[in-house]
Amino acid sequence: MPMQKTFLKFMVLELVERVARFRILLGECDETLHAGAPVLNRSLQQEAARLEEQLISQKATLNKLFSENGASGARQAGFGLDPALEAVYKRLQELSRILAQLKPVDIEPETRLFLKEVLPGELIKDAGEQSLFFSAEGEQPTANNGLLPLLPNVLLDPLPILQKNNPLGWMGLTSAFSQHLLENASSLESLKLDLLKSEKKRHHTSVTESLIETLLRHALNLRLLGPAYYFHALAEAVFARDEAFLHFVEPALFFGLNHQNFSHKSLVILHEACERSKPAQEKSEGETLLPLPEEILANVFRAVEKLIPAKYAFQEKHMERAIQLQERVSQGVLLSSTPMYPVEEVGETLRKTRDNQDFSIYAPLSMMTEYPHSPREIVNAGWLHKIERGPVWLYSILNEDRQEGFEKVMELLNYQDHLLRKSIEVSEVHRVLLCNA
Repeated sequence: MPMQKTFLKFMVLELVERVARFRILLGECDETLHAGAPVLNRSLQQEAARLEEQLISQKATLNKLFSENGASGARQAGFGLDPALEAVYKRLQELSRILAQLKPVDIEPETRLFLKEVLPGELIKDAGEQSLFFSAEGEQPTANNGLLPLLPNVLLDPLPILQKNNPLGWMGLTSAFSQHLLENASSLESLKLDLLKSEKKRHHTSVTESLIETLLRHALNLRLLGPAYYFHALAEAVFARDEAFLHFVEPALFFGLNHQNFSHKSLVILHEACERSKPAQEKSEGETLLPLPEEILANVFRAVEKLIPAKYAFQEKHMERAIQLQERVSQGVLLSSTPMYPVEEVGETLRKTRDNQDFSIYAPLSMMTEYPHSPREIVNAGWLHKIERGPVWLYSILNEDRQEGFEKVMELLNYQDHLLRKSIEVSEVHRVLLCNA
């Protein structure tokens, strides 16, 4: 079955974005590369142009995604992108390995601020120190590409080099912590055994221990990061051609979103698109991989909630703030803070009290106090904005000249990255000032 159009638009935009990010990173390294390795610099620039041309060469096919009478999706075998688009992604992976080794590329300070908020010290006190290092696109290396020994209770978080500047791409930075919890929490070990036993009783031997562990890791990450993790995990699963994710993990994550009262039309639309994009499974010994029953999934997320208390989790109130913030992205307004009361309410209070004998300007002024937003709220707002506006961006890019189209998307990404990173930075300053007040 071809991938459903809504889902394919989401994935094609992800691919276009990552190709554009490759060019942006080359621009960051351009001066150093030009001076120290001009031949390598020219070669990488040519490769970037070639990737863009390969994508734009699919314009006629991809434009059908925006036609009601067009094909429901691009030609593909199983769960994944069209072979031509897959070839672009594979070449991008190869090129990102080169970028990951370039010394001029450094991890942004906002990345560490994000990680500090997501995994506060008290939460990881048993997991030792944290280290960030760049990895190639699509890879999940361990211990700094094998250059460092695996150390007990030390978190090593790989950051895909193409997501260096992109707060929306930092969702994988809880993977080391979720793995640590999975390996050290006795309650999860007991739950894992219970899940395996229940699946055997249902005669579903295709559900393995490895698959249960994968589900639990995703559930832990969802608890920490909210819907932003759901969007991220979907994209990574398609690029990795992970059919088990679509059949087994995605329904569980969507259940988890509802279980935590995260409601938004973009989540429902993308989930339904996933359901319609599921490839037919080949039966193995008369068995297919089916999602877990809802009563079992409820047990999974209750266990996760006990392991990660509410004060460390992304909660419903954070989701509500993210929804309110998402419009600011297109308006170019910082997402770092919000007034305690709407301006209209402050104005109304001022009108009602200004003629009183005991009137004080400090009362309405105090209502103008702002509270800072967390990096997680900022990132979730960014993802919601991207999901809603993404199809418009993609259509515009596909119907421009190749160079103009990618220049526009690079400009858009630079603008969005700067706005989100600056919002994370300012919100941290705001929190520090409040603590010192």
